[in-house]
Amino acid sequence: MNFKRRFKLSALLIGWLLISYSARSQSRETEFGYKTKGDSIEFIFGQEKTILIGRQVINLKERFKEINAVNVAGDFNNWNPKDPDYIAVMGSDKIFRLKISKKQIGKKGETRQFKFVINQEYWVEPPKEAVNQFTGKDGYTNLT
Repeated sequence: MNFKRRFKLSALLIGWLLISYSARSQSRETEFGYKTKGDSIEFIFGQEKTILIGRQVINLKERFKEINAVNVAGDFNNWNPKDPDYIAVMGSDKIFRLKISKKQIGKKGETRQFKFVINQEYWVEPPKEAVNQFTGKDGYTNLT
């Protein structure tokens, strides 16, 4: 194989790898609101700059001090925004986290839906870029 052909193939391979890596990175970044950690799920809230409550865009940094509690409500706890077992705890990094056993949420392979609720009253809408969102027949959009 001559040098030009090897160079073109190498460039194509590198380009494909970069695109592939970029696509994987983007999909990880746009799965919003949780991380899988072994036998548990860690719900995460607070890393975004803005949130949507109803149709109102809220600058989270400006209004952060108004947040007294962040709960997770979903089909696994009857959408109860006041469930004491689903209160996220704020860490020193100003991010709210809640770690729950996968068994507590549902059976293996089931897709569960959830939303974050601020101060047990304000339901946070999923961001448009979240690939893990689902809009049901009822018109509500939730995270999965």
